[in-house]
Amino acid sequence: MEKQRKILQTDNSQLDDNIKKTLAGTFPLPPKVAAAQRESFAKVRDMSKEKENRAQQNNGDILLGESGGGKSRRKIKKLLFRSFAGAAAVTAAAFCCIYIVNPSVAAQVPIVSHVFEQIGGALDFAGDYEKLAEPVQADEKGIESITIDGTNLTLSEVYCNGTALYLSLVVRSQEKIPDTFYDEDGKPMISMYGQIDFDFDEEGAIDLLYVGDSEVDGKLVDDNTFAGVIRFDMGQHFSDKGVEIPDNFKVQLSVPQIVGTKLHDTRPEMPKELRDQYEAAMEENGLGLTEEDYERFTEEQKDIEHQLFNDMWNAYYELYPDRQTYPNQYDNWFLYGPWDFAFDVAKNDEDVIRKEINDINENGLGIISVTKTPMEINVEMPENLDCFAAILDANGNLMGNEVPGYGNDVPVNGYDTSRIYVYICDYVEYMDELKGVWWSGGYDESVKGEVFKELLDERSLYSREIIFEEQEK
Repeated sequence: MEKQRKILQTDNSQLDDNIKKTLAGTFPLPPKVAAAQRESFAKVRDMSKEKENRAQQNNGDILLGESGGGKSRRKIKKLLFRSFAGAAAVTAAAFCCIYIVNPSVAAQVPIVSHVFEQIGGALDFAGDYEKLAEPVQADEKGIESITIDGTNLTLSEVYCNGTALYLSLVVRSQEKIPDTFYDEDGKPMISMYGQIDFDFDEEGAIDLLYVGDSEVDGKLVDDNTFAGVIRFDMGQHFSDKGVEIPDNFKVQLSVPQIVGTKLHDTRPEMPKELRDQYEAAMEENGLGLTEEDYERFTEEQKDIEHQLFNDMWNAYYELYPDRQTYPNQYDNWFLYGPWDFAFDVAKNDEDVIRKEINDINENGLGIISVTKTPMEINVEMPENLDCFAAILDANGNLMGNEVPGYGNDVPVNGYDTSRIYVYICDYVEYMDELKGVWWSGGYDESVKGEVFKELLDERSLYSREIIFEEQEK
């Protein structure tokens, strides 16, 4: 079943309220142009339009799973977090001060070949990778460390359990890595745009942006060094195509660009000429510019304003066409390759439990299989974008609960996975009503899981308990 949309939840109640309000509209990102606009309705409308455009540029059809694969949980989480944190540059700077490691401290610990050991416990899918991963072994046609124009990319370790492939790596730049925006977990927003190709299928190279995950889950070790992990969802991708993953295979990875999100974007402001044209057109139609004016508009007046506003932004994008692309020079920094690798992988099934369920009801809802690895649980289901799967641990805790809506891959770290409960719910009902119970904060933690489980027992379209403890004894 294709991954569903992901939704940010934090420990900050005020931020959570803003997020809940935002969910009714588009996914916003921080508008630079708003900083130079006067306090008026035009400013409010600019912010709204900028949010919509940035959301479309970053998410596009991928967010809804219409381009061959869903975005990763972390990717959507980052997009949403930036939308709120971007409005407070001081907060962003604080993250950088807290999370950039002191170079003198970092130098005492060798990072190459020990990436999993140092950051494995802080990954989105945390775990003891160092006990399972192997050093990247280059085949006869490739090497594991390449330097292009002063930037060295080294592949460190690889772990593949059939459900996912995890590849650790280190980026070392001759120049200081540009100031980078951090997400709410203190992780720099850095991506690797490229393709991955497996020798056991006939598909050819797979674009990480559309099918895998171009976001690298990691940290800055010092001013010139970044260490991280790429995760590729192999089980879901190849099971959908009926391809079996062999015990040993070869991988080719091509990375033409390393892309980071700037701490401070440099988007061009809305030209005064276009602003004046918009305001003059509003006046000609007898429309005010304040937010209070907008609240009193009829539906017809709102339609007129929307058209005028769109005309202004269309003219803006004619002046700055690259602002409609992502990544772009205003929001991102770039390191250029290409870095081309070829290496061998041995599948490691240690502590992997797969249960064939094959329980599908008359409405086509149900579970095909469940796989539990040392890092995650994957629930394979028939594709149905009108539904959402909530997965609870043995205590009723919503797994992957920092981002409700993550879907059918959830981390196991921090949860009791002796058994799990899978609930398939109507997507709209879950997002609009059911998940709010988990995030309400109105329940004692000791009974929260029980209350939420009872609600899903009553309201879900399908439910199933999966027991793992028998295999774990």
